[in-house]
Amino acid sequence: MSKISIYDTKKSASLTIKELQQLFTQHNIQHIFFKRLASNDNSKNQIYAGSHLTDLDFIPSGDVTGTTSESKKQTKRKIIYKAPIQWSWMSPYGELYEAPNTQFIYYPQYPEVRLSGFLQGSNVNLSQWMCPKKNGRHKDRVLFLGIKGDKVIAYFATPHSEIFKAITAKEPNLLSSVFEEIAINKLTISSKKKLLIELQRIHRLGWINSKRLNSKGQNLPYTAQNGGGYTLEAELGITPNGSKDPDYHGWEVKQYNVTSFGSLAAKPLTLMTPEPDGGVYVESGIINFMKQYGYLNPKKTNRLDFTGKHAAHKVNKKTQLMFTVHGFDSTKKDITDANGYIGLVDRNQKVVASWSFTKILDHWKNKHNKAVYIPSINRVHNNIKQYHYGHIISLFKNCNIILLLTSFSNGTIYYDPGIKMENIDTDAPKTKRRSQFRVSSKNLNQLYEQKEEIDLNCI
Repeated sequence: MSKISIYDTKKSASLTIKELQQLFTQHNIQHIFFKRLASNDNSKNQIYAGSHLTDLDFIPSGDVTGTTSESKKQTKRKIIYKAPIQWSWMSPYGELYEAPNTQFIYYPQYPEVRLSGFLQGSNVNLSQWMCPKKNGRHKDRVLFLGIKGDKVIAYFATPHSEIFKAITAKEPNLLSSVFEEIAINKLTISSKKKLLIELQRIHRLGWINSKRLNSKGQNLPYTAQNGGGYTLEAELGITPNGSKDPDYHGWEVKQYNVTSFGSLAAKPLTLMTPEPDGGVYVESGIINFMKQYGYLNPKKTNRLDFTGKHAAHKVNKKTQLMFTVHGFDSTKKDITDANGYIGLVDRNQKVVASWSFTKILDHWKNKHNKAVYIPSINRVHNNIKQYHYGHIISLFKNCNIILLLTSFSNGTIYYDPGIKMENIDTDAPKTKRRSQFRVSSKNLNQLYEQKEEIDLNCI
């Protein structure tokens, strides 16, 4: 089948930016982003998307895989990570054409992320505007990305189109280092604004009875001590379902207890809770893992625990295991092994539990790159636990894999599991998994490139 030049027609030249928005809306697009293409954005050099994969949390992608380049010309790009994208090109009439080989390619040693394979296997002919020997180095080109769940619908505007003229008239308003966003309609407000409005409302509620949402979205009283997070999530309409997506419109929501507003967190903050994807924990299963590495609870019979702070290069006295970072040079801030991991090893260097760099990359990109931290105080009133959320909040953005691995390596982030196995003397022991990574509130600045402190009473 011959390829179609859908972006070199009279229709594509005359299509307005408003009509393009309407086409995206017909496909139930939730967000529209665009990039003003540079001269090296073409089929040979690929399209530059940003410095780090974690900077592109607004563009959905699949599971990350790591490889090592064999090219002698790319010594600085030896370590490569790839993530597939469900990509389709949209014509000026709204028809969709799949591009099944589209992917992100991340070169952490450079560092840079590029879009690749967006023409391979597609019926769309873009050679006129992507081939560097033709017009593939023309600066007056624009790439649009419409986001629909885990899918990307793309549109290309040529230098002679009405859409390009409209974009040229706009002042740059960067969402990331190269991408900008267009509102779906005049009523659309940013995810950040939505978040701040809701947090302001919750702050002004004052004392809120401890609660949580069930799977049906119904409010239920919650009596346990850790109700601060559940209560805040209930007010935001967040169901505790372990979703891989951020909590609220692209933001991960973290609350922390303080004795008074303005003070630091009383306890370390739980940063993330991904399950291991390697080691004995995965290969032999949780029950065998606990039998080998768990220890008897001194107060409760028939129960094994696996808890305690595991920081880099230190042996935990309870478990006799050491936390390690394999495949990362903390001095040079350089990934040396595409299949590297963080994890626990025993005295014989056997990997007991591990999290691959690809898992950490995937988890952080999809869920944690934008986070808000909200302080809370609590009290018991008429025998009911209550929470009040503060008006000074902190927004954090942009934590790349190098910052993460550095923080693991120097002990800023540490592993602090809460795993138990009950009824150990029966044929059906009961397990509870809680693999959590923690950080002190005073060290959050080391994880993110951007921090913004906001007074909700002043928005």
